[in-house]
Amino acid sequence: MGFTMLEILAVLAIIGIIASMAAVSWFSFVNNQRLNATQSRAYSTLRLAQSNAKRSNIMWQASFRNTPTGSQYAIHPAPTSTTNKAYWDNLPWQNFDEGVRIVDNTETEPRTTLTKLTAIPEPDVYRVQFKSQGNPNGLGELGRITFVSRVGDRKKCVIISTLLGSIRQAESSGCNQT
Repeated sequence: MGFTMLEILAVLAIIGIIASMAAVSWFSFVNNQRLNATQSRAYSTLRLAQSNAKRSNIMWQASFRNTPTGSQYAIHPAPTSTTNKAYWDNLPWQNFDEGVRIVDNTETEPRTTLTKLTAIPEPDVYRVQFKSQGNPNGLGELGRITFVSRVGDRKKCVIISTLLGSIRQAESSGCNQT
C-alpha cells in the first residue's frame, strides 16, 4: 500500500498550516509572558525602593530607562546633590526581559507618566523617589510606568496612585485610570 505524491503533498500542506498557526500562538504566548514578568519586576522594584526608604530612613529611588538593546531598572538611594553622567552610568542597572520596552511619555495613551530626567542621563531616565515614610516625594512622583512588547500592542503598567504610596498593576485601558 503506497501513497501518491499528491496525497503526501496534501498532508505536508496541512501539517505546515497547523504548524504556522501554532507558531503564531506560541510567539504571542511568549511575548505576553515576557510582558507579565516585566510588569511584576517593575512592581517589585518600586516596592523594594519604598521598603528600603522606610528601613534606612533616607530617600530611595527607582530608576527606569530604555537603551538601544533593551529596558533597564535600578534601585538606589536618591541622589543628594547634582549628578553627572558617571553617576548614572555607575548605577546598578539590571535588564528587563528581552523584547519589552518602556512606553515613552510622548507616545499614545497609556504612556509612562513618571518624572522623566533628560538633562544629564543618557538615555533619558524615568524615576520615582520614596521618602523615609514610604510615600512618594511629592505630586510629581505619582503616575505610571507602562510597558509594551516590541511585537504587538498589549500594554501593562504599574501605577503609583496615592500620596501614601499605593502601588498597583493594570493593563491596557486600565492603565489610563489613576
